[in-house]
Order: sequence, then structure tokens, then C-alpha cells
Amino acid sequence: MPFLNFSYRERTTAIHGLNPVVKLAWALSIVIMAMIIDHPLVLGLIFLSTVPVAFAARVHREWLVFIRIALYMGVIVVLINALASTGGNHLIWQSGINLPLLGPLNLTLEALIYGVFMAVRLLAIISAFAIMTFVLHPNDLLMVMLKMKLPYKTAMLTTLSTRFVPVLLEDAGRIADAQKSRGLEMDRGNILKRIQHRSSILLSLLANSLERTIQIAEAMEARAFGSITKRTFFHSIAFSRLDGLIIASFLLMLAASFYGIAAGLFEFQYYPVLNGFLMSPSGWVVTAAILTVLIGLIPAARLKKGVDFDQA
Repeated sequence: MPFLNFSYRERTTAIHGLNPVVKLAWALSIVIMAMIIDHPLVLGLIFLSTVPVAFAARVHREWLVFIRIALYMGVIVVLINALASTGGNHLIWQSGINLPLLGPLNLTLEALIYGVFMAVRLLAIISAFAIMTFVLHPNDLLMVMLKMKLPYKTAMLTTLSTRFVPVLLEDAGRIADAQKSRGLEMDRGNILKRIQHRSSILLSLLANSLERTIQIAEAMEARAFGSITKRTFFHSIAFSRLDGLIIASFLLMLAASFYGIAAGLFEFQYYPVLNGFLMSPSGWVVTAAILTVLIGLIPAARLKKGVDFDQA
């Protein structure tokens, strides 16, 4: 299996060429809608709307790795909710065991379905942030946060934090390859043997992380980080009319989502009986408008790329 880079990589796709504020607004819009909307069909469609964006940005291979991890997390969410929740009228399995504070350990259809769509909510959020990791340069993220008038130290800390996990995964891959080249077979044996073999990576990974932390601290000190309050930058974020139009469409989409919730268009009842899978025509209209804006990011990005190319 080839080594995958889980950090930002420069590419010439239309998604990469978008204004960083637009990319961040797209991700935040998906996260907000995934958190406030409860209807399972709408949640599933919001997650599916991120798939063409990942393919348009040509980061689908790396994105799929994050989705697999999110699926494992989703299975845990489903199991915990199905076993811990005692609500629901349709009993699937009864254990006869009473747990302290939780009551009888039973499995109901309502608890199972609720856990599944909580996992879908988690998938949508992780998918949006995974795509942002691959298409948004950390320096651009820093510039966006400074445009929002956030303190420079806070913005710098956030930027370094977003790069920590991808760099850690890259280091783990390199250390694992080095261990394999020395004859350590990590993928053979039972599950306990595999965990034991892979645990040998942890010490080297910890030492490498501490060394990188010291190097970053020395580099920041050598550049007099924090000594002055007024800073200058090599480049700034420029907005075009199309960027403003895209951001305005995201704001209207969020407003439509809040309207749909307030008007009861996205109502869904999980407990005590599942009810509300079929939405009203108005609900489908609002859902179609939301999906049009989300998927419309791709043609808008291609249009912006063509306009920028013509102006050059």
C-alpha cells in the first residue's frame, strides 16, 4: 500500500484555488447543519454532498482513510447508544440484565436507528474537516483567523494544532516502514501479536514528537515570536465578487436550515416510536436548495478558476 500524505498538498484543482474563507465557510456550514438538523434523510444527504467535493479536489484516497476511521467510531457510537438507551417500543433483544443507573440492558429498534443516524452526523462533520485538512493551507487558515480579528497567538496555536495529527500520522508511517525494513513483521499473527508489534512504534513516535516540538519552539524564538504586536504579511487574502456571492449563498443556506427547523420541516421522532421519515413538499424544497448550494461549490470553483485564468 503506498504511503498517503495526510497533510495539505499543493494541487491545481479548482477546489484548491478557492478563496480560503470560502472553503472554511463551506466546512463550517456543513458542521452547523449537521449539528442542528435531526432528520436522518437530510443528514445523509448532507454527508453525501461532501463526496463529490473530495473527488473534485482529488483527495478522495486520503479522505477515504478518514471515513474508514469515522465508520469505526460510528460503530462504537451505535453500540453504546443501542445498549445504554432504554427508550423505544419495538424490542429487538432482551438480556434480562439490570445495570446500575441505566436499568435493563435491552436493545430496541428506536435506539438502534438513533445510533445509526448519530453516526451519520459524525461522518458528515469528520468528512468536512478531513477535506479542509487537504485543501486548506495552514498559512491560509492563519490568515483567515487574523482577518476575523482573533489574537495572533491563538491563531498560531490553532494552526499548529491542525497540523499535529497529519504530521503524527506521517511520522508513524515512516517509523513503521523503518521497522519493517529491519524485519519486524507487524501484520502477521493474531490481533494481540499485531498490537504488540505496533506498540514498538510508540516510543520512537513520542521521541520524534518531542524533538519536533523543541525545534518549533527554537524556530519561533529565533524569529522573535510575540515580541511585537503589529505584524506584516507576505500576502493577504483578496476577495472577488464571486467569492462574496458564494459566501452569501452559504449564509442564505444556513438561514433556510434554521427556517426549516423553526417551521418543523425537519422534524423527526426517534422515541418512543419512529415517525417522520416522509417530509412535506416544503421540506423537500428546502432540502433541495441546501444540496444545490453545497454541490454548487464545484461549478462555482471551476468558474472562478476559469475567470482567474482569463484575467492572467
